Amino acid sequence: MYRQIIGYIPSNVIPALVSVVMVYAYTRLLSPAAFGGYSYVFSAVLILQTSMFYALPIAVMRFYPAAAIADRQDGLLKEAYSVFYLMGLAVAAICVAAGLLIDLPADYRIAAWLALPLLLFRSLVQLNQSVNRSANQMRRFNTIECMHALLGLGLGLAAMSVLGRGAEAIIVGLLIAAVLCSSIDLRLLASPIRRAAGTLDKTELVRLVAYAWPLVAVAATAVILQSSDRFLIGSLAGTSALGIYAVAYNLVERPTTLICSSISTATFPLVVQVLENQGLEAARLQNGRNGIALLVVTLPACVGLALTADYIAASLVGPAFRTGVVALMPIMSFTALARGLRSHFIDHAFHLSGRPLQMLWTYLPATVVNIALNLLIVPRYGMFGAAWTALLCQAGTVVGGWFLGTSLFPVWLPIGQVVRCLLAVVPMAAVLTWMRFPLNWFGLFEAILLGGAVYLVTAITLDVGDVRSIGRKALRKRFAPNVPALTD
Repeated sequence: MYRQIIGYIPSNVIPALVSVVMVYAYTRLLSPAAFGGYSYVFSAVLILQTSMFYALPIAVMRFYPAAAIADRQDGLLKEAYSVFYLMGLAVAAICVAAGLLIDLPADYRIAAWLALPLLLFRSLVQLNQSVNRSANQMRRFNTIECMHALLGLGLGLAAMSVLGRGAEAIIVGLLIAAVLCSSIDLRLLASPIRRAAGTLDKTELVRLVAYAWPLVAVAATAVILQSSDRFLIGSLAGTSALGIYAVAYNLVERPTTLICSSISTATFPLVVQVLENQGLEAARLQNGRNGIALLVVTLPACVGLALTADYIAASLVGPAFRTGVVALMPIMSFTALARGLRSHFIDHAFHLSGRPLQMLWTYLPATVVNIALNLLIVPRYGMFGAAWTALLCQAGTVVGGWFLGTSLFPVWLPIGQVVRCLLAVVPMAAVLTWMRFPLNWFGLFEAILLGGAVYLVTAITLDVGDVRSIGRKALRKRFAPNVPALTD
């Protein structure tokens, strides 16, 4: 598991660095209102991508190990890509009809129309990458992820020199990057028409769709819970407030999502393989180890983001955004922690049990409460009211998801390791609270290095995540031919 996590580091570190550069550049090149317009359009893309196209990659990863055992991977791909193309045509028709009926604001009308092809090609990249993950093609996965991030930023900045400093330039850059990265996997894209790609099994196709369609409902509800606040802020508090809120959200959401994804990229396919090959009890234990691996990395990252918000804002964010970003980041950091634990650990119980539709029983009430509270709170408390509401609702999904998920799949989480994780963060938090550094790049690097070093020493001392045991096993394997085996 840890070898897989380490192997996928490039696909997470490079996009994280790109997101930092993106915030640094765009908050200096764009006004809060212009950045808010881009965030409005891109949030719509993410909502539709997650709602309509998130389920199919998850279904591919869920069924790929069994298809590999039966030697029918090509048949699975033929079925999956056929479903994707049909869904793509339907979504495109609906979006075009809606665009013709709705009078879009002139500030981001062009960006909104460009968002449709961006939606389809980003979703295609996501589906291709789910196949690469399932097939353990780590190098290919890393290459495409890094290219996608680098091209999106570079082409977006280049487009500004031609199209001006508006939302459409950023969307054009992201669109061209998605087209280029999706075309790398032409063999996958041609799966429905390739004769050598196996046969389309109607029974397996029905099984794939039956598994995927409940995820569409769940994903739509979850992404509305996560993103509706930005639409309400833009409508009720203005695009300038939305721009500041979006910058703070990006600074927190991008690194935490990448950290969580880096863990689940390795752990979810692994637990599915264990379930298929070794049975329920082995999968239960593996899922618990996955949860600890997620907590070991995500908890200190979120605490660190909350405690270094002023250094991050001073170093990365344009002057017009800084005050609001510093105040919002601590709240959003704990929201991101709750969302990461729910999406990348607790929700796996629903997938492994084959009953993903049950997630609606937690996501739907939280979504309704989130929208209702925002309608009441945003007009009075603005973006800060939205931030606290998001934290409350995400925490509710964690509690509800845990109790419902454990009733469907025997989730196991070693309490002793959870306590060690919590204890390991305390010295880091104390040091970062007590010591102050210059509000610049040097101060930011000093805070990160000191906080990381303190956490690392404490984690090794407390044997968080069984890191000492893993280290002993690695040394034993490395030096077994030369030295006697180490004793536990």
